[in-house]
Amino acid sequence: MTKKNGFTLVELLVVIAIIGMLVGLLLPAVQQAREAARQMQCNNNMKQMAMGAMNSEATVGCYPSAGWSYLYVGEPDRGVGAGQPGGWTYSLLPYVEQNALYMLPATGGDPSSGSTLNNKGKATQMCRTPLKMFYCPSRRKAKLYKVPNQSSKNLNATGESAKTDYAGCIGPAGIRGGLDLPFETVKNYRDTDEDGRGLFFPASQLAAKDVYDGTSNTYLLGEKYLNPNTYTAGTEDGDDNTMFGGKDKDFVRTAVQTPKQDRKGLGASSFSYGFGSPHAGALGMAMADGSVHRVSYTINLQVHQYLSNRMDEQVFTRPF
Repeated sequence: MTKKNGFTLVELLVVIAIIGMLVGLLLPAVQQAREAARQMQCNNNMKQMAMGAMNSEATVGCYPSAGWSYLYVGEPDRGVGAGQPGGWTYSLLPYVEQNALYMLPATGGDPSSGSTLNNKGKATQMCRTPLKMFYCPSRRKAKLYKVPNQSSKNLNATGESAKTDYAGCIGPAGIRGGLDLPFETVKNYRDTDEDGRGLFFPASQLAAKDVYDGTSNTYLLGEKYLNPNTYTAGTEDGDDNTMFGGKDKDFVRTAVQTPKQDRKGLGASSFSYGFGSPHAGALGMAMADGSVHRVSYTINLQVHQYLSNRMDEQVFTRPF
């Protein structure tokens, strides 16, 4: 009689069980490695933005402006600084190898006329161009997302637009409304109240010399908080506009509260003003000197506010 080699059903089941256990043990490690890679990419995004902002300051004498309000998107004919209605995400474009996108709505007109010069069709095309650098890979893909209530004055209405997962730091206090002023009167506007103590405020035009506490001790920008339920819906107050608009909670955040990790139980009504991220333990914040650091969600609130204030004479060395 010939003896046949093979597995019994019990042996096969044991092998399958062992493989299942090994996969169960290895999967968390694989997921952690992937998240570490995404976090590194997120830090690199902020590094590119911070270096671009520094190049702007070196080239034109000021950091990118916060712009006027969500009612306006960027207009290249209006130059830089207080006269630029678009926010820092727009003014940053020439310094992150996106000058063609920056110039897309150009008309070559004279902004002193006081009229809206933007080519609305091209401005709409610009705002429907997602840039991978502005998206946190742990949160969402670089693509168009819903904009339920587009009301910009120099942009055609669009149901979807590019977004950003990063925000400039406006300072330690609450966010006041943006500007809706005639073009000819906004050029020399400067904010003097509490929300002008960060590097971004309505019609901001700040240079490195205006960062009295030192560029290495002052927040420039960081990851913004979002409720996971609204990542794609565009219904959260701080994520409902196109990314190239002016001063709004979509693009600037405050240190009025400690940063928080994204979570479903904390919606727009209670934390649309703050910094935060989908990463566990800490979020990324870029300083005005171009460096990027991980900041714990347990950071002392007063320290967080000191770092957001460019002129309070409170200096902290790392770790914060």
